[in-house]
Amino acid sequence: MKTDISIYVHVPFCSRRCIYCDFTSYVNDRFISDYFDAIYHEIEIVSNQLGDGHVFTLYFGGGTPSHVPVNYISNLVDKIRVNFRYDPAEITFEMNPEDVTVDLCHDLKVIGVNRVSLGLQSTSDQLLKVIGRPYNLETFLKKYEITRMYFDNINVDLMYNLPFEILSDVESDLKIVEKIRPDHVSFYELEVHEEVPLYPMIKSGAVKLPSEDESEKMYEAIIESLDKLGYERYELSSWTRGKPSIHNINYWENGEYIGFGLSAGSHHEMRRWVNTFDLGEYVQKLIKGELPRTYNSINSFKAELAETFFMGLRLKKGINLVSLKERFGNEDVNFYIKKLEKFCGEFLDCSNGTIKFTPSGMKFSALVLSELV
Repeated sequence: MKTDISIYVHVPFCSRRCIYCDFTSYVNDRFISDYFDAIYHEIEIVSNQLGDGHVFTLYFGGGTPSHVPVNYISNLVDKIRVNFRYDPAEITFEMNPEDVTVDLCHDLKVIGVNRVSLGLQSTSDQLLKVIGRPYNLETFLKKYEITRMYFDNINVDLMYNLPFEILSDVESDLKIVEKIRPDHVSFYELEVHEEVPLYPMIKSGAVKLPSEDESEKMYEAIIESLDKLGYERYELSSWTRGKPSIHNINYWENGEYIGFGLSAGSHHEMRRWVNTFDLGEYVQKLIKGELPRTYNSINSFKAELAETFFMGLRLKKGINLVSLKERFGNEDVNFYIKKLEKFCGEFLDCSNGTIKFTPSGMKFSALVLSELV
């Protein structure tokens, strides 16, 4: 490999499945050992194909990485260390509050984890029950304190527009952020996909989502409050107090990354591939020494540019057009500039050789980004 790479590892096991979740996950621990054996094989095969690239970030996501015994994580890190040039500046590990223990935090620290992402989602005990989260706010706060004893870079995941949620619920979320002061906050608007359990509940009327007006007020409260608390919004759904996610920035800058595990995606030298979403197929193919890919394609120059536009606009700093033209040439870059120019002024700031969202434009990012699809 010619450049630094990020590595993502998908751990698809959970104690239960949340009603809104559309990620690839399983509530069946008996497959854990076979699954990690398969990942070890995948790491060996891919590293032999691509060479000993320099790993500068590592991210364990899911599913719920904290749900599996920590020795699996330790062994996997050892496998990556042997097969790549391993010197990561950032190792992120996603945890659910119910899994946090002193022993787990200690073991993760020994492995080298230096950034933790805690999935809170809501501070309302009632809403946590509705969406299927197995803890309450009191438990989260106790677990957060344990985590803080070991890690000085903590992200807290929150969501808004949840079923039955009202503005005061989001305001309570923000008060907890003010109280505990995490280093990073991710605040996502709930998206409901047809394949998740929540979808038929909404269609039948059994579950009600906030109105568009209520959702807009929640959004405005989040933007205003986090700004007052000293958090910088450096990406559409991400705020930080001086510790942005290095791993995620590499995604948004359309950098080089390799995904290992079920449904994991990769981007390397204009090639994109995605692993199968089927656990049995994933394990069986790797037992036979085959890569378990369900998609594998080389981007055209124009497709690579479109992706770079699409991803880069998520960042507050936007896209540097000078460097983009040096890489892709004036003609193709100007093609996409023309597609976006109707948004310049109100939604996009198109001055000083960059294109980036205005504060009001961030609210309508989906509309703007749809022009690039």
